[in-house]
Amino acid sequence: MAGQKCETASAREAVEALRELATQARTASGSADRFVWSADALDELARVADVLGRAVEDVAGDESSAVRAHADQLATAIVAHRNSLLRHGVTPASGGQEPQTAPSPRDGRIPAGLPR
Repeated sequence: MAGQKCETASAREAVEALRELATQARTASGSADRFVWSADALDELARVADVLGRAVEDVAGDESSAVRAHADQLATAIVAHRNSLLRHGVTPASGGQEPQTAPSPRDGRIPAGLPR
């Protein structure tokens, strides 16, 4: 019973951490640091999507191709959105020059360099 409470508490802490991240995003200024922070946060959220899919399978004790597919789709959508923002966004520090571009994802899902 104590182990179950601990595991449930971990999931609640993860939810609270995501809520805190969303609050930080809403209150961040429009500076170049915000732009870089956003790209980094989106990279981390892509990792979260991947880990969440695996955690659902582990907690359920059964593999689920549907869960895995949806987790992969979410990670892909996050990476695509991040890349789009970086490709089309102009940072305040750039003075209106060419926008920064993100590296291409390794396999269309998780950006290169993100641990799986």
